[in-house]
Amino acid sequence: MVDAILNLASFLATHWIELAIPLGVTSGLIVVVLLVVPRVINRIDRMTPVEINLTYWRLLVAPICWIIAIVGAYATIIQFEMSEAAKHKVSVALAVALTLAFVYAGLRVFNTAMRGYHQNLRDVHDPRAAYVGGLRKIINIVIITVGALLIANQLSLEITPLLASLGIAGLAVALALQDTLSNLFSGFHLMLDQPIRPGDYVQLDAGHEGFVEEIGWRATRIRPFDNNLVIIPNAKLADSVIINWHQPVPEMSVYAACGVGYDSDLDEVERIAKEVAGQVQDRVPGSARSWKPVVWFKEFGDSNINFVTVLRLKDPTQKYELEHEFIKALFRRFNEEGIEISFPMRTVIMREEPPPARP
Repeated sequence: MVDAILNLASFLATHWIELAIPLGVTSGLIVVVLLVVPRVINRIDRMTPVEINLTYWRLLVAPICWIIAIVGAYATIIQFEMSEAAKHKVSVALAVALTLAFVYAGLRVFNTAMRGYHQNLRDVHDPRAAYVGGLRKIINIVIITVGALLIANQLSLEITPLLASLGIAGLAVALALQDTLSNLFSGFHLMLDQPIRPGDYVQLDAGHEGFVEEIGWRATRIRPFDNNLVIIPNAKLADSVIINWHQPVPEMSVYAACGVGYDSDLDEVERIAKEVAGQVQDRVPGSARSWKPVVWFKEFGDSNINFVTVLRLKDPTQKYELEHEFIKALFRRFNEEGIEISFPMRTVIMREEPPPARP
């Protein structure tokens, strides 16, 4: 042990000139990174109205110092004469160390950003928080895998068979879990794009409608008015045409169709329909009471002149009750006013066949 210390001291005493310049430059850069630059940024932050986030700078201090130390060590080592093989080994070691430094820096910055984003989602009870944690782990694995492959390549390891094996294994897994992966990535799409959110009232092109209870990894649960659960795989839901009654705002129009006989006074029909619609809106919970109902005559039907009355709701779940109450009230009022809603009628003209001609 004593001999090793004496040999090291003799080496440093002999080569102190070659060592002083690169080691001094390296040490100076590390001191600048650790002490000077943060103070400069803090002063700029105080002098400018724009807020500067120093969180990511603090995360990068350690990796930057690591990189400077590696480069300084390399600059020190090449001051001495060595064989080409030794230089190659030193270069490979430098490349591996730099790769590790960059992977470490990337992981620190990414995980800090994702943890902050995850916490913000949890604070507001956003359902996407359930996906962010899993997504962060997957991307961590990808970053580490890419770094490991780069290091293997720098060490001249044969990675082609490994990549081929990984590709075949990945293909086999993808084929075996095709439906599961399809639902998983569709769930990611639904959570990140947010065409629907838990609590929204939705209607699908397949006829299902109700409240979105939960968007899971594999399936989405929708609760209709009968209070059961409709479980729909995420892949099918992502390919469906969805009417979201809660977006962009819950307020919606309700179109109630009706028709009156051809002998009706249309101005009177319009007045009565508006009056009845206003009364119904005033007493049905969830209606937009400030909305003035509109009546539009649409077409000359087979037995009626058809029209629609436009009512307004603030709560989409009251759509059926509003239509129900309006139809009852309008039918009762038309009967009182003697306005006819005609039954479908057809006029059939029958002609007698002429007697056959005599020969």
